[in-house]
Amino acid sequence: MDARLLPTRDRAATPCRYGRRMPQLLDRLIGPYERHLLAGSGYVLGGFRCPPEAARWREPNWIGERPHVVLPSTAVRIGAGPAPDEVCTVNEVLVYDRDTTYRRGLVSAEGDRCTFVAVDDELADELGLETGAGVRHAPCAPEPYLRVHRARAALHRPDPDMLAADEAVLALLGHAARRPCPRGRADRGAAATVDAVKGLLAGAPTRVWTLAELGAAVHYSPYFLARTFHRHTGYPIARYRRLLCLRQSLPGVLRTGADLSRIAAEHGFSSHSHYTRAFRAAFGCTPSEARGTQVPIT
Repeated sequence: MDARLLPTRDRAATPCRYGRRMPQLLDRLIGPYERHLLAGSGYVLGGFRCPPEAARWREPNWIGERPHVVLPSTAVRIGAGPAPDEVCTVNEVLVYDRDTTYRRGLVSAEGDRCTFVAVDDELADELGLETGAGVRHAPCAPEPYLRVHRARAALHRPDPDMLAADEAVLALLGHAARRPCPRGRADRGAAATVDAVKGLLAGAPTRVWTLAELGAAVHYSPYFLARTFHRHTGYPIARYRRLLCLRQSLPGVLRTGADLSRIAAEHGFSSHSHYTRAFRAAFGCTPSEARGTQVPIT
């Protein structure tokens, strides 16, 4: 990717100190190969396509002024400095230090296609993302890989779950950084913090929350809050909130003759189809099927 075209510290997208700004859908073409898709809590998520005939296969590439985490969609050979170039495939993640000059070598007939995350200084420092290696190749576990690709695909729907997308990207960054949670902070007061967030969600489950808002309310960064909440409850925050809405909707669903479109709107879903899709994912049946069968509600 040509990160020279990415504005340094784009504060409209990634506000200082994790401000309360909503994550933003971008769909912004940056030069001939790069598209920005989402501005989240301290990062920009994008897609990159470099065809085999592009000149950048034959010249040095510069990652830019931000660290990057990259999920390849095609095999590509990448190297920096004196270290030998390595083939990176879809089973790996690449972590680039800021201001790294690197080499790109052709492996796939499709060229270089990838999903990338350009990370702001504050979040990169919190994660301990940079190692001084220039570029680091590491295995990528299936769960964060799938979550990010699901989130990227969902951004093209009319009703994307921005909280879920934000959490998915932050989970990938945490996986790539592999810095453990500070145990002292996690052990002192984490349960009370998670309880406070659960109270906020339960008090206004249909509100469109952001990680920045929830984090500000409990004085946690978005990344640390998402990781702490998941560890203590077993749920990402977006899924916990969605299940609150779905389970609270059940009494209405099970009443004969109730208007499902009205129920969907009352419980924070943008459409009947959005509600039905989420209901099936949670309970294994549609709302209409739940009315006519004895469905165990979990």
